[in-house]
Amino acid sequence: MNLGMHEGPLCSRCHGTALAGLAAAAPCAAATPGGGTTQPLAVAAVALTVACAAVAFTALALLVCWLRGRTLARRCTRLALELGREQARRAQAERAWRDSQAHLRRLAIARAGAREAERRRIGRDIHDDLGQHLLALHLDIGSLHNSPRLPAWLREQTGLIERHVRLTIHALRNVINDLRPAALEQGLRLAVRRQVDEFARLSGLRCQLDVAGLEGAVAGPGGSAPFAAAEATLFRLLQEVLSNVLRHAAASTVHVTLRREREQLLLAVRDDGVGLAPGCETRGTGLSGMMDRAAAAGGKLTLESRPGGGTTVSIVLPAGGAAHARRQPGAAESPQAVYCE
Repeated sequence: MNLGMHEGPLCSRCHGTALAGLAAAAPCAAATPGGGTTQPLAVAAVALTVACAAVAFTALALLVCWLRGRTLARRCTRLALELGREQARRAQAERAWRDSQAHLRRLAIARAGAREAERRRIGRDIHDDLGQHLLALHLDIGSLHNSPRLPAWLREQTGLIERHVRLTIHALRNVINDLRPAALEQGLRLAVRRQVDEFARLSGLRCQLDVAGLEGAVAGPGGSAPFAAAEATLFRLLQEVLSNVLRHAAASTVHVTLRREREQLLLAVRDDGVGLAPGCETRGTGLSGMMDRAAAAGGKLTLESRPGGGTTVSIVLPAGGAAHARRQPGAAESPQAVYCE
């Protein structure tokens, strides 16, 4: 609108028209700068929405992690309790197993003691009854055989009968000795010494005996049954080992070690023979029988051997709770060596 086209003052009509035009142009002018601020507000609103969504998602993720961690903690606690109960059950089972093993060992020792006592009783009964009768028969036959009034043809028969009776008495003594070796009545130390001496004399091998810890230890008729049973078992195992050395080892020297340590009897027999090939120690019934006998007495038998290097048999037996070795004053603690040719 060109207001300069009118000369002079505006009329009221023109003045109103101008005011109307200005009023129409004013809203457009006001709307123009306002349109530039709507885009940042929208962007801010979108950013705020995204931030709220991210916060909500993070909170949800943290809640899920917390719930999962709590579940895992409960599971770990439950597993720890189950593990503790399992360990307690295992410890209880191990204690029960050890108690049962100890009970079995006590039963084995008691059985060996009862068996040894029964052996002594049977040997005593045989000696007192059958032995005395045979001895009386031998004396009567001898008296009849030496009678001057006996005919010559009958003297030969009585001599034969006397010889049979004498052999029967000798066999009976062997049976009694097998039931309870007479040498053990004087103690295990003297019994082993006599056995080694007898073995050396009969076999011709050079034998060495070392004894320690048995000074004055005697388990005779008044000794405890477990100790007497252990002595008898160890003595018979020594006899079997020496017999195997003589039959299979082809050795020239045998070294026997016997000692007592606390409540254990230890016996080791070492030879310089041909030895055993690997795996041969599990064959045959001789070694397995000796292992079973040692195990039945609550002990253990081990064998070490190599071809051409000799063999060592080690036996460990519990000596029982009584019959402790009585050491004499000034008794030497070192092993005593005895050589027998």
